[in-house]
Order: sequence, then structure tokens, then C-alpha cells
Amino acid sequence: MKRLTTISAAATVCGVFLCSPQAFAATIAQEPAPTIIAMAPTPRGLEVLANHIGAITVSGHTSGILAARSKGHATRAMRATIGRPAVLTQLDSGTRYQVTLNGKRIGFANVVGQVGATNELKVETTDVVSEVSLTWTHTVNKGEGLPVMFTVSAYATKHPEVKTVTVDNHIVLKGLNPNVKYTFTVTASNSASSGRVSTAVMQRTLSEISGVSIEIPIAQSVATPPKATTAPAPVTTPVSGPASDPAPVAAPSVPQPTTRIIFVCPDGFTEVGSLCQKTLAYTFHAVITTRPLTFHQQFIQTGSHIDFSTSPNGGTFYNRDQWNSSDGSPEGFYAVVPDGYSITVKDSPPAGFTDGGTSYTKTDNVKDIAPLGYADNGTTWVMTTAKLAKVVPM
Repeated sequence: MKRLTTISAAATVCGVFLCSPQAFAATIAQEPAPTIIAMAPTPRGLEVLANHIGAITVSGHTSGILAARSKGHATRAMRATIGRPAVLTQLDSGTRYQVTLNGKRIGFANVVGQVGATNELKVETTDVVSEVSLTWTHTVNKGEGLPVMFTVSAYATKHPEVKTVTVDNHIVLKGLNPNVKYTFTVTASNSASSGRVSTAVMQRTLSEISGVSIEIPIAQSVATPPKATTAPAPVTTPVSGPASDPAPVAAPSVPQPTTRIIFVCPDGFTEVGSLCQKTLAYTFHAVITTRPLTFHQQFIQTGSHIDFSTSPNGGTFYNRDQWNSSDGSPEGFYAVVPDGYSITVKDSPPAGFTDGGTSYTKTDNVKDIAPLGYADNGTTWVMTTAKLAKVVPM
């Protein structure tokens, strides 16, 4: 009876713990997920960005009149076309604008100006031979906005670039090759521009400075051991006459290169000297400036009357009365005073403006901001880049 009880208890344990697929279920194999080879881009909605100096870019909008307004600042407006980003220009840096489309608010943007330069870059060693500490200062320009990002990089010919981004004025850069002389740069940037770069160049490697020599391992080719063979049994040869001189050993052949490196311009660029360039023609957009109506008072004369006085008074010019003592009138002065009323009249539009009924308006054809990556050379937009290395057969 005792033995049966023991078996029953063991079966209960199995039923509760060992035999329950829910208590100890674990995936040990699974069909791999399919590899995604293409995906439709996620559609982007309405965006209001301060990504140009003194300007706001609006994308994903419908057509209509876009306007940027801020109290105490001129309103800027333009006609937007659906499917094409619109740029509201001539805005005041450091100012927060409300952006409307057809009178309906669609967002806000803090307009920024040119970001300031980085200065006084100093690079110092640390306790780790492959790390350096960088510190710098930053010139704050009016209206450059926040946050200001700093891109820190260390580069050397034929070596991978080490790069990072921070919002601080100091950073520790890791993973450097102690046997290489690096050039360090720090560049400040905001949402619309980059500042002047601060550069520092190493005169000695970190190994030379610290006295610690570190060899950077490189990939070694693995020699395949020769396959073992059974040595043949020695063969006894008959003794012959004097041996002849051994044949000369041929010099080992030196492998010749089969490829070479040339430098070419990327697709779409043309060669200009040692660099590559491509250009775009200017494009323009209409900017509408509005001013409130102004008015002045205008007198409408309906008649006149004669005013007599014994002397000039009241600021009115009086002529002397041609007095005749025989007519019984007193000697004095008289003036012809106009009779009428004043009305409020709208002023003529300022130069370059027209009367829009509710305000004075002016439309200017303004050149667009240069596209991302392009600069304005005075006649066209131009993008410059370095040539690319290309391996070709000899």
C-alpha cells in the first residue's frame, strides 16, 4: 500500500511539473523570418522645419497661401504648390513664428541664424594610450538657436575615420591607432548651418608621446602544411664517372600587379581641376509682404464767410479794412474764412506696394535657398566633391 502511494505521488509530480507543456515550453528551433529586400518608403506628413538660415521650410502641404507671422515682425507669405516644399524667407533669426496655410495654423518654428565657429581646440592624452581628450570653445552668434551640435572627428590617410557627435564642449575620443598621426576637427552645427571648423594636427603619434609601443595586428595568411607522403625505398644506382655541374636554379618569379587605382568623379559630376562639380539653375518663389492701411484727414470746403475783428487774432490772416468813416462802420480787419468739414482718406500705397483693399501688398520674386549640399557661387548653385578611388585592370 505504501509503494502504491509513492507511485501515485510521483505521477502527480509529473502531471503538474514535468509533463505540462505550458510550464517548461521552450523554442529550440524556428523557421527563419524572410529577408526583406525592398520596402515602400513611409509617407511623411506635414512638416514645418527651420532648416535654412532666416527661413522656414514647409513640406507635405496642400496648395494655398502660406504665411509666417510673429508679433512685432513683418508677415511673410507665399503661394505654395502641392508636392513641392515651400520656403518662407526673409524671416528674423531668433524669432518664433506661427505658420498658417490659407489662414489655418499648421505649426510653429524657431527661425535660426548662422551658427558660430568653434575655437581653441585642444587635444590631450589620457591614461589610455588609444584615447585622447578634446576641449574647445564656441562663439555664440545671435539667433543661432538650440541645440548646437558638435561633430568631432579624427582622420588620417589610409585609416578609418573616428567620428562622434556631442552637445558638450569636451569629449574623450576612443579607438585610435597609437601609431598614426591624426588630424582632429570640431564643427558646430544647428538645424540650418555649420560653423567654421576648428582643426588640430598631431606632430607625434600617441606611441611616441607615451613611450608605449603597441603593434596593431594584421591578417596573416595561413600556410597549408604539405601532405604527408610515404618515402620511396632507396634505389641503389651504379657508380659512374665524375658528376657533372648542377644545373643553375631559376630565380623565383615576382608576381606582377594586375590592377591599378584611378580617381574618377561620381555619377552626375564633371571634372573641374582636381575636384568634381555639378550645378543647378536658380529657382525662385514669390514672397508677399503686407503692410496695414494708413489714413489722413482731408478738408472739404462747402463755402466761406467774412469774419471781422478789431485786430489780427486767432492765428487767421486778417487784411486791414478799407475803412471809410462816412459809412458808420468801425475801423478794423477782415478775413475770408472757408466753411466745410473734414473726412478720413486712405493714403496712397507706399512705393512698390499696391492697395489690396484690406492692406498694402507687395510681391517679390525671391531666389530660393540653395538645395542641401549646394552653395551659391553668384550665377548658379554648385556642389563640389572629391574624386573617388576606383580599381581597374592593368
